Amino acid sequence: MKRFLIGAAVVAICLLGLRYAVYYGGFYLDLHPEASIEVNVRTDGKNILVRNEKGEFEKFIVRGVDLPSSIAGHFATDYAVDEDTWLRWFGMIQDMGANTVRAYTIYDDSFYNAFYEFNKNNNTPLYLLQGLQVSDYANSSGNDAYGAEFYAALKEDSIDIIDVLHGRKNIFLNRMKGSGIYRKDVSDWVLGYVVGNEWEPGTIAYTDNNAKRPSSYSGTYFQTVDDSTVFEAMLAKIMDEMVIYESSKYKVQKLMSFQNDPENDPFVYEPLYARQLGKFSHVNAEHLIPTEQLKSGYFAAYRLFEFCPDFSEYLVQDQDPGFKAMLDGLDKETYCQGYTQLLSEYHTMPVVITSYGFSSSRGTDTEKGPLTEKEQGRRLAEVYNEIVESGCSGALIASWQDEWGRRTWNTSYAVDIQNTDLWHDIQTDGQGYGLLSFEPGETESICCVDGDIAEWTEEDRVLEQDGISLSAKYDERCLYLLIGQEGLSRDSELYIPLDITTKSGSMKSDSHGLKFERGADFLLCIHGEDKSRLLVQARYESLRENYQLQITGEDPFVYFPDTDADSFLPIRMILQNHKLVAEDVSDDELLASKRYDTFETGRLVYGNGNPSDSTYNSLADFCYGENIVEVRLPWALLNFSNPSVMAVHDDYYENYGVEWFRIKEIWLGAGTAGQKEPIAMEALRLKGWGDKPVFHERLKQSYDIVKESWEK
Repeated sequence: MKRFLIGAAVVAICLLGLRYAVYYGGFYLDLHPEASIEVNVRTDGKNILVRNEKGEFEKFIVRGVDLPSSIAGHFATDYAVDEDTWLRWFGMIQDMGANTVRAYTIYDDSFYNAFYEFNKNNNTPLYLLQGLQVSDYANSSGNDAYGAEFYAALKEDSIDIIDVLHGRKNIFLNRMKGSGIYRKDVSDWVLGYVVGNEWEPGTIAYTDNNAKRPSSYSGTYFQTVDDSTVFEAMLAKIMDEMVIYESSKYKVQKLMSFQNDPENDPFVYEPLYARQLGKFSHVNAEHLIPTEQLKSGYFAAYRLFEFCPDFSEYLVQDQDPGFKAMLDGLDKETYCQGYTQLLSEYHTMPVVITSYGFSSSRGTDTEKGPLTEKEQGRRLAEVYNEIVESGCSGALIASWQDEWGRRTWNTSYAVDIQNTDLWHDIQTDGQGYGLLSFEPGETESICCVDGDIAEWTEEDRVLEQDGISLSAKYDERCLYLLIGQEGLSRDSELYIPLDITTKSGSMKSDSHGLKFERGADFLLCIHGEDKSRLLVQARYESLRENYQLQITGEDPFVYFPDTDADSFLPIRMILQNHKLVAEDVSDDELLASKRYDTFETGRLVYGNGNPSDSTYNSLADFCYGENIVEVRLPWALLNFSNPSVMAVHDDYYENYGVEWFRIKEIWLGAGTAGQKEPIAMEALRLKGWGDKPVFHERLKQSYDIVKESWEK
């Protein structure tokens, strides 16, 4: 009996060890090395082919969306989306006409469980492009691409994801990536793999200049050409080992690719312009050659964005045979002036645009200004058609859902970047790229700016005096105001002072002939559909302290406004600078070219802000009704760094930058033009929502526009 128990224990330990080796370590024995490789998706020239129900291969054009693992109230790396939500989203995505989704990295098992459930009895399944990415730290660190946190992490994930997709993996405590018990085999619906997401050009250049690293690779499924780079050899090695692993263990092959973009594409710019663009790294998919052993195929994957307006004018004309003819034939009337056409003609393989998009946020960082949801949808549909017509094998819209946690370069300085997921900052361009919006409110918004007072109650009233009433309330997106006055019309002039911080503020505005009971930090001016705007007191203007040097060339600390300065200024955002200069410019012209332009984001847009109304304008900030006007003021426009705890900007010139502190109230008033006595102000008590934002989903107008286009 004792021997039996010992033997049983040994067997149990061996089984547990084998289970650990298989599901945690990826251990396997190839017992059938001569077995044929199954291929359900492959390439043929510049086309992608997918096997249909009849077993025949047919041309496949990618129509899809990037699918981040994010939801309101959480960062993407929290992997907080549950299985039911994924399943519901898959249905809406397919109803839109999409046939493909893209995952950026290894997600939680809930994603793959839902993907399996959605596809298992579906005659028209969704396909998956599975991504792999390294951490932002590894991508931007001082190490090259063979560093432990870059290559080793990428190599480990590249093997893990294959087991994940075949339902034979356990992952726990997976830093910055998903985890779980993966038992659903979704491999039948995987188009292929995209290695990388956004390569840092500096890391590529540093890697390529490391003479100790190999600049060539010759493997079973991939090899490099003679003039390949170190970084390209690294990519060839990663992709080759992925195919080896999946082919030998699971006897299948999928398409392979790596992510690229205009900053790292193969094209060479004239030296003067390359320096100005920061274009010093090149990765060329043509330098990685698949061998005859690869039965599936290889395609080029690109992120698409406006890298350099009129880019073709600055390229070296004779960098490759026939390149000049390609440039001469570009249709420059398309988005990015024919860039996708050049990609398609340059590459000998299929080209897929794995990410392109437009934001419907209120904020912007381009001189073109923000887009409405309708304009977003039209641009998405138009550009998709241009991409396919240019010869590419399809594209994926970035992204399916808005991401509250995302940051944009021209607003990051003004917010608490550790908590951007807890509120919807519509001043941040990066938070509005989705087709699905997360709207504050459990089932509906507390206020739609549409001129209808049905949402307002007496409890919202802040003050009533001299024939003017002012009501206020707020949610995770905006502060909302309702101003009422008998006989109010579009010709009326109303002024609403707001006292946000005790650190500064003016008791008057000489330019408007107004006085206030308290030091005002902002002045809301309501004067018809075209002249209404929010102004900021000079001391509390965040752009001046943070970007005046880039905008005007002046140091903001040589002279700065007094805490009680009585000037109120337009609120602006800094924009991208795409200006390039030639060799013969003067010093003054060169200096001027380095200046950044701005956009007056404090100017209010008139319209109906109710999504259920046929005249809905997603950018609407105010709307008149009978004797009333409704207004929304985004939190970031009022210098809130984190409204979830009601944190606002501290004094910039005492702190040499943006610091913040919490407040419990703001003071509001309401007056008219020519008012002699100071405008009385009353307190609105504030209480944040902490880490529990309330929201519901809404499909944007852009969803319906893309759906209509793709159904055609």
